[in-house]
Amino acid sequence: MTDRTLGDDQHTGPTGRVVSLLKTAALVVTIVGAVPTAITAYHAWQYKVPFSQVSHRLAQYEIWERNIDCKIEYKALSTAEGTKIDAGACDETGDISLKVSTDDGKATYEWIAYNQLQKPGEAPPPAGLIDLLIGAAQAQDAQPGKGNIRLAQGLEVVCQSLVSKTQLVRVVREDGKCFREIMSPVRGTVDKREEVPCETKCTAAG
Repeated sequence: MTDRTLGDDQHTGPTGRVVSLLKTAALVVTIVGAVPTAITAYHAWQYKVPFSQVSHRLAQYEIWERNIDCKIEYKALSTAEGTKIDAGACDETGDISLKVSTDDGKATYEWIAYNQLQKPGEAPPPAGLIDLLIGAAQAQDAQPGKGNIRLAQGLEVVCQSLVSKTQLVRVVREDGKCFREIMSPVRGTVDKREEVPCETKCTAAG
């Protein structure tokens, strides 16, 4: 038997086949393990959000979907720094919606899922939480030198439509006027806001 034959036997024998199988398995595990990371990276690029926030932002989109038919009436708080916070809860789902606006016209929406508020043995109504926030603001106003938060008129949702995963259209009534907001339901940012007639439809075309 030649050296070549012996070498071939070593590679094609049981031990060689096991080593080859282990290498293949390790490669498969590496590829499978990299798939979630690749998907997350794709979503980060697709929706223009930080890699670390992809999971949270996609969860925010799911809450938008769940509450798309809910016309929330917000109560508003504004701070001394010029930031306005509108807060409201959907009666059907209990999810809480927050809108944060600044004097320069920028605004973002953020949801708090109702199940995130629940504790074992407790089921506090979302409206109670909003009333608590309003009560805290009133208490601040009642104390001299602590007027960092003051009450402001809230907004009302006239209609809203999830046009696509990257665009949500809302018409809201605020201070007696109506505004059409075009926003990203994933990022939560209001990309465009303009005053419109209150009967404006919540469609991509307006």
